Amino acid sequence: MLTTLEIENFRCIEAARLELDLQGTGILGANASGKTSLLEAIYFLGLGRSFRTTVREKLVREGAEYFRVVGRIRTQRGDVTAGIEYRDGTTRARLAGQDVAGMSEVAEALPIQIIDPGVHRLVEEGSARRRRLLDWGVFHVEHDFLGVWRRYQRGLKQRNAALRAGAEARLVGVWEQELVDCAGRLDEARRRYVERLRPYFEEVTRALLGAPANLGYQRGWAGDESLAEALERVRARDDKLRTTTVGPHRADLTFRLGSSLARDRVSRGQQKMLAAALILAQIQVRATLPGEPTCLLLDDPAAELDGENLGKLLGVIRQTPAQLVVTSVSEAGLRGIPIGRVFHVEQGRFRAVE
Repeated sequence: MLTTLEIENFRCIEAARLELDLQGTGILGANASGKTSLLEAIYFLGLGRSFRTTVREKLVREGAEYFRVVGRIRTQRGDVTAGIEYRDGTTRARLAGQDVAGMSEVAEALPIQIIDPGVHRLVEEGSARRRRLLDWGVFHVEHDFLGVWRRYQRGLKQRNAALRAGAEARLVGVWEQELVDCAGRLDEARRRYVERLRPYFEEVTRALLGAPANLGYQRGWAGDESLAEALERVRARDDKLRTTTVGPHRADLTFRLGSSLARDRVSRGQQKMLAAALILAQIQVRATLPGEPTCLLLDDPAAELDGENLGKLLGVIRQTPAQLVVTSVSEAGLRGIPIGRVFHVEQGRFRAVE
């Protein structure tokens, strides 16, 4: 769990140091005071990306040349320090005093999830968000998943490059074998994880929506054929579009209420609850396995939900084993949440509330 956080030049935060509670930390402040920026900094430390922008230059405080986030993490193997810095267009991460080539080592030590005002997009928008969240869960359960996923991504990149260059079928086919070799292993890992996740998801959606929702998995190509057969079938289409249109990179999760797709029949508020249910169910699955507890970031939940839905959500969160960091514009927004330490933020400056 994250015990100490130090931030330099991140968004509106020039410098901050916070000692976090192992159970829950509350962050109070007006809108645009720096509350969400704090959550964004924690998220960036754990995952190497922002949940608000893909442009890292926007994260650097105006007038500064870099940003840096450092956290002290309590793990089952002892305390370690993780840090990440962005400077001159380059991101550098370290863990336990050593440079890391990728963020997977930090992500394993500091699992992060967030429920923010845009969480409904998980249900409303295309498959990319859902697939990324699915793979977050598989990564923390299937320890060889990341290596296979990276192999597949390299092969996919090369096949797409060959298609864009108008290469002959023989050259395109060189990379297809790499895709085929990896596809079955990715699919099976995802399928096993969804089966493990499904009962937790049904239980949480029953609590949040009053009825269990069904969680479905689509692997990214027709279920009655191998990927090799699928690639051959769509070859002409791929040549025309100059991209690979079938495969694990097109996998998706589906949500159904009764016989209907949830996206077609639920309100925006219900979309938020459904998306939150998926995240909370994943955290519950992680808690049943060896590994570090998840740090769950909640961005002003009281402002996004009505009283009834908020009460339901907080009821599930209280039963979810995670370290919480929660923002709110007032102390009333922290009621019902297990909070051990509170900070007030104004213009990017934090002070502890006694």
